[in-house]
Amino acid sequence: MKVLVPIHMEVVDALKCETETGPGYHVVAIELKDGRHFDQTVVSEGCIIWVRGHSDIPFDLDDIASIKLNHRHWNFRKWIDARRGRARAASA
Repeated sequence: MKVLVPIHMEVVDALKCETETGPGYHVVAIELKDGRHFDQTVVSEGCIIWVRGHSDIPFDLDDIASIKLNHRHWNFRKWIDARRGRARAASA
């Protein structure tokens, strides 16, 4: 099950002043307090909605050390649709 992770309002406000990566979303890099990096993370409507290569968000808000806009675009919607198609085929 996919769980959204809300981000701090000051980050949301800062992103609102920046150009969107795509309609309604920004791609950001997230660094965690334990040193892990996630360079393609989609943020929309004040929440982390997708992390490239993960079916669930692999961290909590309290784990985040920094969030930086980077626009490292990938067609995450196409990737999601492809995963859904494989899941439907496997369950048929």
